[in-house]
Parts: sequence; C-alpha cells; structure tokens
Amino acid sequence: MSWQNRFKREFIQKPGEHLLNLGITGSGKTQDLIWILDALRSGAPEETILWNDAGKSNELLLVGQFGPLHILLPEGMDIDITSDYVEYTKTWFTDPADVWRSLERGKINVLCIEPFIRKPQYFTPVVTSIFSKLIDLAHDHHLPVPLSIFYDEFHRVAPGKGQAYDSKHAAFGAEIQYNIETLRSLRVRFVASTHGWTKLRKGVRSSFNWFMINRGGSFTSSEQPRLSRYNKKYETLENNEAIIAFPDKVFTDIMEIPYYGEGWHYGQVHYSGKITPQNSPFIKQKKEVNRDDLQSIKDMLLKDLMGAGKELVETTL
Repeated sequence: MSWQNRFKREFIQKPGEHLLNLGITGSGKTQDLIWILDALRSGAPEETILWNDAGKSNELLLVGQFGPLHILLPEGMDIDITSDYVEYTKTWFTDPADVWRSLERGKINVLCIEPFIRKPQYFTPVVTSIFSKLIDLAHDHHLPVPLSIFYDEFHRVAPGKGQAYDSKHAAFGAEIQYNIETLRSLRVRFVASTHGWTKLRKGVRSSFNWFMINRGGSFTSSEQPRLSRYNKKYETLENNEAIIAFPDKVFTDIMEIPYYGEGWHYGQVHYSGKITPQNSPFIKQKKEVNRDDLQSIKDMLLKDLMGAGKELVETTL
C-alpha cells in the first residue's frame, strides 16, 4: 500500500485523529494546512470544518477556494471580503457556546475572533471560554461530528512552559490536556501547527500521534527519540517540502506540497472592530470606584479609629 493510500485511510477517513504540523516561520506550514483541508474536502466531504482565522496575509481567501465559507463573528465585529473567488455568509454570536451551536454540518466554518484581539490579556478569557464550551458540548454530543478544527499556532491555546500570557492561560492548557484524548474518541480532531515542539504544552503535544514536519521542525530526544534522530534532516527541507510521520513512526518520502498561492491573489480581507472589556461579554470589566466614595470610606474609617482611640484613653483613665 502506498503512503498516500495509507494516509487517506488511516487519517483523512478516520475521524478524531489529531495531527501536528511543525516548522519554523516561513517554512510552508500554511500551505500544508491548506493541503490537508483539500484532502479532507475531497476524501471526507461529510466532515465539518472549523478553521480558526488568525488574520494573517488574507489566508482566509485560500480556505475559500474549497467551498463557501460560513464566518462566525463576535457581536459588534465585522469582516468585509473583496473577492470574485470566495462565497461567504456571516453569523454573529454573543455566547461562546453559540460558536459551536452555529456550525454548519459538512461545511467550512470560520471562527473569526483573533483579528479583533489586540492585547494578550484579552486573548485568554475570550479563547478559553470558547474552547471550554467545545469540551462541554463534545461530551454532551451536541457537535456536528466528525469535526476537524484547524488551528495555526496552537501553542496559543495550550502553551508550553514559559509560553503562557498569564496563570489562567497556563491553567487552561491543563484543561485541553485533560480532554484531548476524549475529544478524539468523540470524533473531534485538531489539525494544528506550532513553531516549536516545546512551545506546546507537554501533555498536549504527546497526544498528537500524526506529524507533518517542515523545515526547522525538531523534537526532543527524551519524548520522541526516533523522530529526533532526523532533526538535522528536517533542517534541510525546502519551503515546499514536508515529511509525514505516521503513528508507528514510519516516514513518508520527502513530499512536494502543491502551491495554492497566497491569499492576496484572490482579493482582500478587511476587519472592523476591536475587542475590549467594554464591548465583549467574555471579558469581565474591573469595576471603577468613585473617588467621592473612596473619600467617604476613608473618612468613616478614620472616624471609627479616632472613636476607638478615645474609648481606649477613657478606659485607661
């Protein structure tokens, strides 16, 4: 059996199989993800797709070459696409669970939220709330499975040691770690990428058993002794080349990935809006305390202290 047929049978047509794409910036990971999307649309057309839009280089327009897009947006944000090659509809949400409830079965759905997040402290509450609901709805069998979730830079969801934006961000990685194997059995898969092996949380990266390796991809010998033997070989790959490692660590030959073009070849994408505590239900606002109220509290405490001191003096006398 050729590796192409084996990949189709054991990955494309087998829901729930997670795949991690590793390579340095500029090594061709986006083209790899598009290649996998292409293979899924032709080899498993019933699979529901959710593509996380990172807002980079109009890549959304590449995704649109494989079917109409159903774009999911937070309330108050918007996207405008200027293209003769992409069909799309838009749905807005206010509740994180509505992201998953709004998925169109068997279609290409696009989560468009990261382009509206400008500060790291806002990333954590927004993304963790959405993916927490994914886990809940998966366990309750309320998702349109089989479901493939494409996520570039997955270390932003499950960061490795020293990579988290804050303690809550790091803690959420543990939630993903705890549930990622269960998601596999519930026919939910991640097709994810990362710049570096250790950028991703250890317990999460160990749950990926399929790897697509680009230039600069590397593994630690302690966790992946067989794959790490070829780290130097991965360094020599061209930008249009990749290697797939199967779960049994059998390798494909060096593959030449088709070039799907760049997003800007198909038009332009413009994002309108910015997520802030004032306009997002996912971010808790810090309550502002009125200065007059603060002064009143201060005066009251001072009065109580003076009264207590006076009583103490009188008692002593």
